[in-house]
Amino acid sequence: MNQTTSETTSGYGIERCYHDYTGVPVLTDVSFRLGPGEVHGLVGENGSGKSTLIKILTGALSPRLGTITMDGEVVRLSTPKDAQALGLGVVYQDYHLFPELTVAQNIFGVNAPPPRRRWTRTMDRTAVERTVEGLLDELQIEIPSTKPVHALGPAERKFVEIASAMLLHPRFLILDEPTASLAPSAAHAVLDLLDRLREQGVGLAFVSHRLDEIIRISDQVTVLRDGKAITRMPTSETDEGKLADLITGGMAEKEAAHRRDRKPGGEIAVRVSNLRCGPGRPPLDFEVERGEIFGLTGLLGAGAETIVRMLGGATPLQGEIEVDGAGGKLRTPRHASKLGIGFIPEDRKGTGLIREQSIALNVSLPSLPSVSRAGVLQKDAIHQRAEGYREGLSIKASSVDVPVWTLSGGNQQKVMLAKWLASGARVLAIEEPTHGVDVGAKLQVHDLLRQYADAGGTVIVASTDVSEVLDLCDRIGVMRHGALSQIVSADELTKSAVTVLGTRDPEQMLEHLIESETVAAA
Repeated sequence: MNQTTSETTSGYGIERCYHDYTGVPVLTDVSFRLGPGEVHGLVGENGSGKSTLIKILTGALSPRLGTITMDGEVVRLSTPKDAQALGLGVVYQDYHLFPELTVAQNIFGVNAPPPRRRWTRTMDRTAVERTVEGLLDELQIEIPSTKPVHALGPAERKFVEIASAMLLHPRFLILDEPTASLAPSAAHAVLDLLDRLREQGVGLAFVSHRLDEIIRISDQVTVLRDGKAITRMPTSETDEGKLADLITGGMAEKEAAHRRDRKPGGEIAVRVSNLRCGPGRPPLDFEVERGEIFGLTGLLGAGAETIVRMLGGATPLQGEIEVDGAGGKLRTPRHASKLGIGFIPEDRKGTGLIREQSIALNVSLPSLPSVSRAGVLQKDAIHQRAEGYREGLSIKASSVDVPVWTLSGGNQQKVMLAKWLASGARVLAIEEPTHGVDVGAKLQVHDLLRQYADAGGTVIVASTDVSEVLDLCDRIGVMRHGALSQIVSADELTKSAVTVLGTRDPEQMLEHLIESETVAAA
């Protein structure tokens, strides 16, 4: 392990941490330290131990073994309040806000009691707003303190959570996937705020699956794998590829080897015409070949996700569609399924799966007649089918009888794939195929989609992750304000990048196209 004790005692962290659940180790000999005014990245796959380490550092969990120190002094934490009293703040991945309350009320709502009027003991709204406005000015956040949270954009809501954590002026702040659900422009705004906090001397622990953000903002990075700290190094000494290999144990190299070199000109599987993403939007047409992975990308709200939702029946189709030459109405997921389209939404938890039900039942949901006899479900057939997909897709679960909510995000996504593979769907329409999953699961999902396409299936993907559409897709449609501005391949992007940007990086060129659309729209 490439990890050394810090030369200075200033800072907060833990040494030689060990923890287990019912005798199964989840952290073994892990050390992690935050210094003032630095950003320490923490990366690893789901199940690597990141969440447990965060709980220990924030006082939500006591380690079996290990020494927690603040400025060289050993401290003991029994509750999160103990960590807060030491000067530690935390911002979690999911929003913890009350939409109907104002920015000021939300900022005071969690971490500190609001000031109260002397005689009535009711909340002093004027004092609350004045305090919050001073805090927002200090953080250079331009949001009115009186604005209701439901009227804020995604980045602004994350700003409110960070401001709430900073209300007590902590010395150190732990941020768990603060940009996971944000579009690139919103994520950049959050990273700019973290830069300002660093300049103010706040030490930051930055947890993210987005390796480009880790490289962009972190001074050093610790990689966890299977509960162990594989390495800690200055971020200047690594890059996204090296980090991905460390996180996955070399799976990233396999990703590059598996990228497809597919030639166009095959049979048309899906033909879309006169599709409108919304009122006043221009009609668009496109075709996708059998065995092709076709990507749609652009800024959040540009229309890519709307098209995929229409193709999956989650939103009534405003246009016409043919699948293998056969048309039909498409207003519900049931209609889509009858046409041979399986829809995988971004919201796995809310709409994609029945979380309280077993893996086995979820896998068979779209195709229950095939595991029924005289209208009665055949439990053995359901179990046997799910077991086959558990092994074939490497779904990590002790049994197909466990409820889906117990699985990691990547394994839930595999269950989503399994249920449509079992149904015989000829087309998959997928929103953000690897949103919220770790890099290892991302590579596995990509590989499964390639295998599906290689076997003759057709995949249509909407993703705001530029690197994902380049790694996964044969062709890419760039969306702007509900219009399909152009369709390009990775090779075409590389050639354009040489001419326009003087680089051979297709990712930079695709980002340039998307940003150019933004400038044009402005």
